Amino acid sequence: MSAVQHTSSTRRSMLTLALGVAVIGLQDPIIKGLMDGYPLAEAIVIRSIAALPIFAILLWRLGFVTSLRAGNQRVFVARGVVLMLAYTTYFLSFPAMPLANVIALYFTAPLFVVALSRPVLHEQQGAGRWAAVLVGLVGAIVVAHPTGAGIGWSALLPVVAAALYAFGQIIARRWGGPSNATVMSFHQNSVYLVGASAFALIAAPLATTGAGTGPVDFLLRAWVMPDLRDLLLLALCGPIAVAGTILLTKAYREAPPGAVTVLEYTLLIWATFWGYVVFGEVPGAWTIVGASLIIASGAYAMTRAAPVASA
Repeated sequence: MSAVQHTSSTRRSMLTLALGVAVIGLQDPIIKGLMDGYPLAEAIVIRSIAALPIFAILLWRLGFVTSLRAGNQRVFVARGVVLMLAYTTYFLSFPAMPLANVIALYFTAPLFVVALSRPVLHEQQGAGRWAAVLVGLVGAIVVAHPTGAGIGWSALLPVVAAALYAFGQIIARRWGGPSNATVMSFHQNSVYLVGASAFALIAAPLATTGAGTGPVDFLLRAWVMPDLRDLLLLALCGPIAVAGTILLTKAYREAPPGAVTVLEYTLLIWATFWGYVVFGEVPGAWTIVGASLIIASGAYAMTRAAPVASA
């Protein structure tokens, strides 16, 4: 592939990732707005079921049986489990902090891409990139400001989510092979559906009917029948997730992660917008300063010369 073709492909992947971020970010205000009435597993199950007809149509156009047999099924399932854990910890942070804070801490994901690229992708990272990782982690601590009256250690939830998400996307690059992004996303959705349903059954004896609003309450709240409005909103997350995950998977499979991950930061724009419009949340000084450090360090790390693959 020529340098011109590579640049053109990378730019298309960057636009694809930016669009995927904007689309999948539409889930956040829906889930956060409904988190006081429904458990997280129920939201994931409804979302995953609503996505199935869309996946059926897309896979039928690809050749249903042939497409599902293509690729390494165990890798797809493993990646789905990693991303399910990522999004679970991500959503569990919603009751603990404003949406912009969640996203700011979640923006450590590109830094984890740098950290994981050496052992997984065998890419050598320069001192500048590692310095950026350290600055980004300082930024995460600033956002969390765990001492005093700050957010506290619940800030670990989106950071753990970021690490798992980064690993899941690197799996797509390292072991995804020639499989279509739609196929990988279908497996991801199937793992979500089975995993959330299994968790709901296992956790049923621990389910609570109280009015608590913390992360544990969001995880263990008893299932209830949603009214029509809430059901439609939760179901809407299905097509949103389908479109978003396909776009993100496509972007990470067709370009080096370090070249496109910086576009993840556009999610902060959407998080701030939705947080203000829907919930009246205004980012505080700690969030602005910490997010600036995370974004600056991540942008630096991701826009340096491509890392060199080691033997």
